[in-house]
Amino acid sequence: MSGKVFGVALGPGDPELITVKALNCLKKSEKIYYPATQSSKGNQDSFSLVILKQLGVEENKFVPITVPMSKDRSAAEKAYADLFLKVQKDVGEGKQVVVVSEGDISFFSTFSYLLEDFRKNSVDFEMIPGVPAFILGGSAGKLALATQNDKLLIAPDIEDEEELKSLLEQNQTVVLMKLSMVRDWIKVFIQNSDLKFFYGEYLGTQKQFTCTDMESLKDRKIPYFAILIFYGNK
Repeated sequence: MSGKVFGVALGPGDPELITVKALNCLKKSEKIYYPATQSSKGNQDSFSLVILKQLGVEENKFVPITVPMSKDRSAAEKAYADLFLKVQKDVGEGKQVVVVSEGDISFFSTFSYLLEDFRKNSVDFEMIPGVPAFILGGSAGKLALATQNDKLLIAPDIEDEEELKSLLEQNQTVVLMKLSMVRDWIKVFIQNSDLKFFYGEYLGTQKQFTCTDMESLKDRKIPYFAILIFYGNK
């Protein structure tokens, strides 16, 4: 059997939301690389590993891809370069290997950083899609994210309130991801705007919390794994 690498999406957190194809691929693979973050104190954390451990896959296949938590992207770029070399070696040896990401494999995914090197070096790969967090957010909030000619925008990083106001004027639905980056001002913005919103954190996990009112949100510390959906802006 010739070697191949699969980018496999794990979904947003609920192990039942992984696709049948993705789960079958994990079970058939010989090695599974998963992203993990490392704090300045050396502590390692991985949302992907939490999902993997609930899927009944052999844990001796798991290999962490450790990326230090830092705004300096050089450490992350080195980690991705090292991962590519490991995967290239595995594929050259005829192995079927997987690189996983939570959510969807083409949406803010570790795998996306490997695509150019795979193509340049003729590494055979396949991408298996999954459910991103904002899609689960729509279901958890019992929302229609878009109908007919509605415009839906996904924004991972907003500079300030003025930028957000502009985006809301141009789109019926705006999804904010990586919400912890705007936690300093977003609650005041919501309170002053009187817009309909859905807030969700750790969606699909036992730590899931959701709300649609400011009273429930005002005293919460917004984590990295949180989204905010503004909807009905017509």
